[in-house]
Amino acid sequence: MTDNALIALADEMASDFLFLSGREVDIPAAGMFLNQLEGVVKAAEEYQLGPIKTVSSGMSFLLEKMILDAVKDKEAGFAVIEKGITLIQQLAQEYQLSGKIEGSIDAYLETLSKLIGFVPEGSPKSEEAATPVEPEQQERPDDTAPDGITEVQDMSLLKDFITESLEYIDEIEVNILNLEQDPENKEYINAIFRPFHSIKGVAGFLNLDEIRTLAHSLENLLDKARNGELEVSSAVIDVVLEGADTLKAMIVHLKNEMEGRQLPPPSLDITGLKERITQVESGVEPPPQRKRVGEILVDDGVISQADLNEGLQAAQDIPPKKIGEALISKGVATPKQVSTALRKQTEQATDATMIRVDMRKLDDMIDMVGELVITQTIIQQDVKDHISSDRNLHRDISQLSRISSSLQRASTGLRMIPIKQTFQRMSRLVRDLAKGAGKSVVIEPVGEDTEIDRNMVDEIYNPLVHLVRNAVDHGIDTPEERIRSGKPDKGLIELKAYHRGGNIVIEISDDGRGLNKDKILQKAIKNGVVNENDNLTDYEIYRLILLPGLSTAEQVTDISGRGVGMDVVKQAVEKLRGKIDITSVPGKGTTFITSFPLTMAIIDGMIVRVGKERYILPTTAIRQALRPTRKDYTHIIGKGEMITVMGRLLPLIRLADLFGIAANNHEPWDAITVVVEGEGRAKCIMVDEILGKAEVVIKSLGDGLKNTKGISGGAILGDGQIGLIIDPEGLFELSENL
Repeated sequence: MTDNALIALADEMASDFLFLSGREVDIPAAGMFLNQLEGVVKAAEEYQLGPIKTVSSGMSFLLEKMILDAVKDKEAGFAVIEKGITLIQQLAQEYQLSGKIEGSIDAYLETLSKLIGFVPEGSPKSEEAATPVEPEQQERPDDTAPDGITEVQDMSLLKDFITESLEYIDEIEVNILNLEQDPENKEYINAIFRPFHSIKGVAGFLNLDEIRTLAHSLENLLDKARNGELEVSSAVIDVVLEGADTLKAMIVHLKNEMEGRQLPPPSLDITGLKERITQVESGVEPPPQRKRVGEILVDDGVISQADLNEGLQAAQDIPPKKIGEALISKGVATPKQVSTALRKQTEQATDATMIRVDMRKLDDMIDMVGELVITQTIIQQDVKDHISSDRNLHRDISQLSRISSSLQRASTGLRMIPIKQTFQRMSRLVRDLAKGAGKSVVIEPVGEDTEIDRNMVDEIYNPLVHLVRNAVDHGIDTPEERIRSGKPDKGLIELKAYHRGGNIVIEISDDGRGLNKDKILQKAIKNGVVNENDNLTDYEIYRLILLPGLSTAEQVTDISGRGVGMDVVKQAVEKLRGKIDITSVPGKGTTFITSFPLTMAIIDGMIVRVGKERYILPTTAIRQALRPTRKDYTHIIGKGEMITVMGRLLPLIRLADLFGIAANNHEPWDAITVVVEGEGRAKCIMVDEILGKAEVVIKSLGDGLKNTKGISGGAILGDGQIGLIIDPEGLFELSENL
């Protein structure tokens, strides 16, 4: 920075002061002004301009006092700040003309001292200021709580800090992975630097020293990178990611403490991490980390992670400190840290475009809207005989139906969030797994803005993790193998999300080896899952990997290969009323296609009747409905009853026989058959009547019936009666086991 730039900065400050001055402090404007003052202080330090630094520091301290309402006469405070701006302009111009500063700042410091009792360090009067004063006149030291801050505000600020910091760390992970692909991009560096800076500032106010110190170390490292003093290398990427992980673990532990969970603190090597940051900052490649004894025992399979955690918890001599006690007993940081935190809090309060809502309140609202829709349907059913003769009633009922349907769609939409965050977590996972496996993998997300029910995000995460891990370990070949087969040395994993009908479809594709059909079939025969004489299609062979214990990995790694995981994926997907399909081309790659309903709250279904009972078939599983003829029906020994549908024989399922109820029609040609698909196959379900299509609110059957095979839930129909929701895959399995 030149002296001309210093003058320009002082002039800019003078201009912006017009938006700051007044009877009350505008906190966002004050925040911007404090940043400008900080810039002047740094410039003064660079040129060793002590008087300008002293005046700027005094103005900064005065403004912080005004933000904290420690200065009652705001007009006098603004007047002193205005004099300080004029003085800085004069001193800067003097330095530009003569190369030195001879003007006195004593009068200004005396005015400042009278107003707030403050004399900046290094000023001529600093020694006088050290003289003890009477207790009633003594200023509050910086390490005591400011009058304007209460413990309730601290707790509120701490809760906001935890929420925002976790969001910041998610942003950091995304941008550090982007930076790894484009190390020269300063925008990515700045996007990583800013969240660390924000975490450091608020952590300092809350006296979270370890978090503040670690964030500050990472901030310094990135500051050197953005100033061109440090090259963005793989070591920088690794240590920043490790720092973000450590901060996240510390903040999550803080959250657990605040919520009263008595969990052992995470075992973190913060000192070692700081040393590695210092080494990377100085351009020294940090040595490989030594694993701890517990980690080695877990890796070697001697003990489980649960045993290790239990041992660590037993070793804790002192229980974790309650966060409330910590806040009561702590000293409060400097006024600048307090004002920074308050600025952030005020900025959040002034953002009218977004508010935070407790998920439990949102879920309760959606449940009540569902009850409203059910009640509206019941009313409509009760008055259906009067609607045709009463035009006004018909109009009112129709209007009520439109409003309740719109309200249901709007409330359900409130819980929908983009799948982007889940994909971002996958990007970090792929990077870590690829590095551990000695592979080079690029991940390409498609359709990140596709929305999914918030309640499903956590549920689908684990099955997606299994699929991504398998794609990295089994699917993607090594760089040497890829080059030999004419592929780029970097493997590609594509995450794709899109809506189809009433479902969200998530595809995970890799351009690796593809599935080995022969190996899968041999392993299945060896395990007794299939017979050698079974004539299986490629699709059926690929689906065998979803069975427990069927892994074709040649060796067990810390990523996969033990034959567990894919059956867990299948169970998790089916639990969410979803399905999974597999396609693969040898030498080209594999694609796993998972499909889930958009929301777990409602289902679009077809209501059918069997005897006196009614059932709901998900419309996404229905292919067609027909009334078969006598010649379409046949019985095959070993396979049971079959119906010919478009030239293809499909098994017939009688719901009456499966659930032990009396049907009106016994012969298939007197009844209706609905062709339903599930797990890549189709079967015919025999029913007495199709009553119509409806969107129904899903209700749990309770703990006693929740695991009933073939039934996924219930719904209250228009007449107030219960209809059971059919689970096609479970129904197929139930019919095959009879």
